[in-house]
Amino acid sequence: MNNVMFRSLLLAVTVLLSSCQKDDSFPQTDYSIESNDYFQISSNYPNGWIKEAKRVDNLENPYEEFEYYENGYIKSAKIYSSFPQQHVYMEVSRSEDNKPLWSKYYTPEGDLWFETAYENGLASEKKVYSEKGFSVYTYEEGDLISVEFTSANNSGTSSTIYNKTEGTRAVTIIKDGATILEAVYPYTESIGAAILTNNQVPLANPFANPEGNYSEISEAFSHNAIWQNNANPIEDVPQYRDFYEFYAPNNTFATKFAVSSELYQSIIEQYPVTEDQVLTLNYRYKEGSSDFLPPYEERLSLTDEMEQDPALFELKYGNEYVEKVHYGKILYMVGALRNVPTNDNAANEIKNLARKKMNFIIDGDDQLTAEEQEVLDKVWFEVKFFSRLKAHRNGIVLNNSDDYNAVIQEFQDSEASIIQLEYAAFEHMISGN
Repeated sequence: MNNVMFRSLLLAVTVLLSSCQKDDSFPQTDYSIESNDYFQISSNYPNGWIKEAKRVDNLENPYEEFEYYENGYIKSAKIYSSFPQQHVYMEVSRSEDNKPLWSKYYTPEGDLWFETAYENGLASEKKVYSEKGFSVYTYEEGDLISVEFTSANNSGTSSTIYNKTEGTRAVTIIKDGATILEAVYPYTESIGAAILTNNQVPLANPFANPEGNYSEISEAFSHNAIWQNNANPIEDVPQYRDFYEFYAPNNTFATKFAVSSELYQSIIEQYPVTEDQVLTLNYRYKEGSSDFLPPYEERLSLTDEMEQDPALFELKYGNEYVEKVHYGKILYMVGALRNVPTNDNAANEIKNLARKKMNFIIDGDDQLTAEEQEVLDKVWFEVKFFSRLKAHRNGIVLNNSDDYNAVIQEFQDSEASIIQLEYAAFEHMISGN
């Protein structure tokens, strides 16, 4: 639809609304929110907004249960998966000012997979469970300061202590009460860094003086604001740890990526459910990549060590190592609607105004009229800006183009950083694959 037609339509809507106010006999636009067979509302606030609701399939199995605060923010949500059987796989709790309180993720068998506790909106502790063992991530003001891992049979432990000031991480590994390895590495994991993928536990670096071959890329990928079914940034914000081990998520969100990516976790926990589509915009700049292939003699030696004592090798080095590092910048924006009217015409009118408002925030043109803003205010609509910068990790609410220009300037002034670590399996060291 061209601008002339769109402006004409908005003018017609404005005239129609004005006429409705003068003529009580003219049908009023229905902005109410009603239940149907698949979207069931349990309770509402006095203004008609949703308090508690759930979505179900045609067999009455829930796949979303949620509660909003009166201001429209998520209070709690449970997300279900039907693969391989019906189960809760994600559960979140948030404060009235939209700060995360805690979140939990579950396996198809109903076991707790990993959980996060927050303080003042930032992660304070994360626990990850698997058949290999149990790990605890500890944070201070949102920065990771330690990872402690205990094997399932309690025979081995590993600890990584991060010192951001000194730019180091110290790794200590103990087996049967004896210290078998102590080493200090650069604060940020890079080429050659090892990990246990089940619990995403960073371990010792088995390679001597690993050096990568850097290639400049200087490529940018972006899309304008588009409607999507949910705010799932899996394609636009690639997972921080890209493991060699194949992982094909069957859920709405790729929850395995949330273990190590605070940005990804922040986005999916703020927008776990959607009554309608959301507007999303992204920009990704790839500055360059660094590749690493260990010398043949080193690979042969490590393969021998792995074959002689696989359990000890895994305790020290895990099962995969960083083979490639990608550097660049990423931003992601979400324009989300809540309390959308049931009536299709009213819902489409709201969505058109939401897109217009988001475009205004981005480029500063074609601001909503007072009458249009009054209509959009009948629902909850928020535009939020995310990037890997710590200040943007939980999102910045944008109300106008000045807000947008300010965060864009911060983003542009920031240096490129690691946006993805790509891993290789130790078991393929000899072939180099």
